[in-house]
Amino acid sequence: MLEINEKGQVGIGTLIVFIAMVLVAAIAAAVLINTAGLLQQRAQTTGKEVIEQTSTGLRVLSVNGTVDDVNDTVHEVGITIKLRSGSEPVNFSTLVVAYTDDAASAQLTNGTVADHDNFICWRVSDDDSSFPVMNSKEDVFMIKLDLADIRAGSDGATTNNGLGEGKSAAIKLIPAVGLPTTYSITVPSSVDGKSQVSLT
Repeated sequence: MLEINEKGQVGIGTLIVFIAMVLVAAIAAAVLINTAGLLQQRAQTTGKEVIEQTSTGLRVLSVNGTVDDVNDTVHEVGITIKLRSGSEPVNFSTLVVAYTDDAASAQLTNGTVADHDNFICWRVSDDDSSFPVMNSKEDVFMIKLDLADIRAGSDGATTNNGLGEGKSAAIKLIPAVGLPTTYSITVPSSVDGKSQVSLT
């Protein structure tokens, strides 16, 4: 039989083991809670980024061309743009416009003059004066491309004089965040006698 002192030693040992188990369980629970919190935060951040990437973008309302009546070509293009439904704001200062046709291609950035490297843009409607950031479904901006300069290249020559009758081109609007918008234009088979033509 156990003596009184031996019984006390066994009880203290059991108590120590019990306390150790409680401490281990508490530490494990704290680690699990902390990990779950981090995973939830990462999931929320990732979800927000995915929504921004998939919903943000631009919608082309119309495209009009200015005609060079001497050469019967479209030498300038004006693109009217709004935000897609549910889109996050788009900063036109960081927008890239990619232009491609049968003879030329260019990556254009926002500038002060439309040429072979730059497009220019301005606001048609901007209810809160946020330009160059498009942040409202009511905002309408316009972009102008100089096709004659793009097709002529960086040497400044004007031998191409724009996009000819019946010719097609692709214009891609690429925001810094979000999905690009690709739009195809085709010059009418005859632009003779016209100053403006619809390329929509």
